[in-house]
Amino acid sequence: MPTLIADSGATKTDWLYVDGTDTTHIKTQGLHPSNIEQLSDSQDIKNQIGGFSPDSIYFFGAGCGNPVSDEIVQRFLQPIFPKSAIRINSDLDGSGRAFFGEENGVVAVLGTGSVCAKIENGKVAKKSAALGFAIGDEGSAADLGRRILRLYFRKTADDTTFNFIAEKLEHTDYATMMNRIYRAGKPNRELASIAGEVLIRPLPPQLLEMIKDAFGEFVDQQLSMLKLRGSENIVFTGKVAHVHKDILIPLLNQKGYENVIIRYPVIAAWRERVKVGLLSF
Repeated sequence: MPTLIADSGATKTDWLYVDGTDTTHIKTQGLHPSNIEQLSDSQDIKNQIGGFSPDSIYFFGAGCGNPVSDEIVQRFLQPIFPKSAIRINSDLDGSGRAFFGEENGVVAVLGTGSVCAKIENGKVAKKSAALGFAIGDEGSAADLGRRILRLYFRKTADDTTFNFIAEKLEHTDYATMMNRIYRAGKPNRELASIAGEVLIRPLPPQLLEMIKDAFGEFVDQQLSMLKLRGSENIVFTGKVAHVHKDILIPLLNQKGYENVIIRYPVIAAWRERVKVGLLSF
């Protein structure tokens, strides 16, 4: 039975089309329910993946997992795939099942946004309050972008760091940057893109310390909500976790979390399950 699996964040969506043991991986834009623009986004997605004819679609997305958001995504996808049965769940549900099957563990996402959850028997048992980029999302790309702009425009960066940021941002002035962020239809993506533009290794010590501080806040503000013992198997995913794993893993070990690995992207874990015949929902 042809199946389409989606792992979607605010910035990008990984799609895996499964037909027997054959798989096809396609990347498209992110489809966060708070940012979906029905007409323009629908045409883009239809052009890129509308040629598939899945019987079932399993969409695991950031911001999903509640009736209002799930309905937004359902209404968006159904016209593109009118003959498909579509099931919407959170990105944590998808990551938990992809990484742990029907076992137990902890999933943490550090991408455009951030969130974490305790997984029991392959299902989300408890999750953190991410609160979105405007309030929370500690350690995410959007959070890192916000921290970079504060360092730069408030001139709290040391000279080396200030000049490094200025070069990466091409000396963009205050008014131009504020216009870029606050007039953006999807400001969380803009903040995340700032982090991507600036945080290119090698980095000045102050930026390395900034990243460590952001990850520390994620642990203290979100991971701590799960009331873990420290011995649980924890899988971090998301591009931020992947790129800065040399900072993230030692920090977690220092804070008492013993069994931590990085797996990115999530869709690779789904593909592995297809190969060994363990694909289940």
